Amino acid sequence: MHVVAFAAARKAVLEEAGGLTAEGFPMTSCYVESLPAQITVPLVLSVYTAGGSDYEPRRFIVAKSPEGERVGLLEFAWEWPDNPGVPVKFRVFAHHLPMTVYTAGVHTVGLYEHPDAAEAEFSFPLPVLRLNPLTGIPTN
Repeated sequence: MHVVAFAAARKAVLEEAGGLTAEGFPMTSCYVESLPAQITVPLVLSVYTAGGSDYEPRRFIVAKSPEGERVGLLEFAWEWPDNPGVPVKFRVFAHHLPMTVYTAGVHTVGLYEHPDAAEAEFSFPLPVLRLNPLTGIPTN
């Protein structure tokens, strides 16, 4: 399975006719008013593979704090039948990852084959910044 796109968005919604609509993709940072904070991050994932393979994939999306501790986990799986006469199959997802943010800093969100795997198949950085409640300006 090959990853075409995997990142957070401000909003991601699957369309009934297929595909998805995303706003603010990729999301380059996240702002919270106070810490700790429980947030939900919309994610866009687009994958493809050769026909004749990956019929029942299972993956885990794991969010980690700047210190490397797990702060969010989402397991997902799908049936992926071949398309007769088509050598490649595609799939796109809009997932919503709940995570608890304890500190400001650069968190990572990764796609893993197992929730305890050391290496992500694909990952991206997600800076989380705290807003100053008086000015609305991010603080360190």
